[in-house]
Amino acid sequence: MIKRIRSSLSAKVFMITAVLMAACCSATYFCITQFAPYIYTHDLSAIDEEMPFLVEELSGFPKEEALFVIEDYAGIIEEENDGEFVFCLFQRDSEELERFDKKDTSRWCLLTFADSAEEYTAFFAKNTEKESQVAEALRKAIPVLSVVILAVSVIAAFFYTVYMTAPIKRISRIAGQMAALDFGGLCAVRRTDEIGVLAGSLNDLSGKLSSALSELQSANKQLQADIDRERELERQRMHFFSAASHELKTPITIIKGQLQGMLYRVGRYQDRETYLARSLEVTDMLEKMVQELLTVSRLDAPGYVCQKSGFDLGELIQERLSAHEDFFMQRELTVEKWISPKISVSGDRQLLQKVLDNLLGNAAAYSPAGNRIFVKLWKDDDEAILTIENTGVHIPDTDIPRLFEAFYRVDQSRNRQTGGTGLGLYIVKTILDLHGAKIRIENSGQGVIVSVHF
Repeated sequence: MIKRIRSSLSAKVFMITAVLMAACCSATYFCITQFAPYIYTHDLSAIDEEMPFLVEELSGFPKEEALFVIEDYAGIIEEENDGEFVFCLFQRDSEELERFDKKDTSRWCLLTFADSAEEYTAFFAKNTEKESQVAEALRKAIPVLSVVILAVSVIAAFFYTVYMTAPIKRISRIAGQMAALDFGGLCAVRRTDEIGVLAGSLNDLSGKLSSALSELQSANKQLQADIDRERELERQRMHFFSAASHELKTPITIIKGQLQGMLYRVGRYQDRETYLARSLEVTDMLEKMVQELLTVSRLDAPGYVCQKSGFDLGELIQERLSAHEDFFMQRELTVEKWISPKISVSGDRQLLQKVLDNLLGNAAAYSPAGNRIFVKLWKDDDEAILTIENTGVHIPDTDIPRLFEAFYRVDQSRNRQTGGTGLGLYIVKTILDLHGAKIRIENSGQGVIVSVHF
């Protein structure tokens, strides 16, 4: 029970308030009973008329006999006046007379006894020890007053406890929710005192903590996204360098084997002219791969920004088609083009030239002889759309999502014949990402179509 009271604010306030109320009521009752003045119902003026006769009668008695007469007479007077007055007899020069106020006494009379010449002062005074009627009534009402005091104390303590602790309980509940990181509730305490100020401050704190937590969660999500992206980039980077080392190792091993065979004149390698030419071809392929690796390294460098400027995309396409004309003729391919004039884009002309060279080169390299290549450029709303379609060949659907991976080849044997490094489309995708353009490769009814949206 004691532990429960100690842990409950309501119980503490109730107990303290009830005890204080009971103590205050009891103290008030005590003060009333102790200090309430007596209300006199009889008047001393009636005794003033009898004082001369009493003094005259007593003067005829010796002092000892007179005391008995005084006792009898004073008893009669006190009985007639309900004990409100007492008889006082002092020597004439006694200091005790100074404590009496003549307003609260009867007439003062000088008295001498028959056997003594010493003078005395006699009078009746109000009985200050007479109990107050109010105190007497209160004492008679002790049982009822006890019940009233207890009831008033409990009721007052109850309402005071509710008034004081109800808002504190609400504040405590909201604080508990805040501790559990739940900032959805508000403390509805409509008061202007310190408790109301505390509730308002708690609401403000809840709002600010909720905002700060939301910002922190958003920052954490962004940080986690950045970490995941960095991990993915690191994974791709490691995969890229692993693949690059493998791709570089193959031509180097070929050149090394051919040179050793020619040096020691082993078997067919005695025909040096033939294998020197083949070594040169492998060296050319190796040089091309190194150049593309350098391009990739430059494009993937942190903080790299391409130098953009406005130019006519249609003119650039016409220029690159002319540059590849001999290659198309060697492959016995027909190029059909529909290029809308005056379509300008903003970008790095040299990098976008590399994109066109790769796409046109792939279209020519992987199209069977006698087929056609369609090149189209047009404008749709705010987009410039370029499509390059080569016919006579398709790509397996399972390979299309991986075409932009570094060193990925759909058909290893075919890529060896065409001399591809597996970096062309990876470079194309990297350059277009720098320009905010989108590229898509898909199979069409005639072959493979590449779409670029600037």
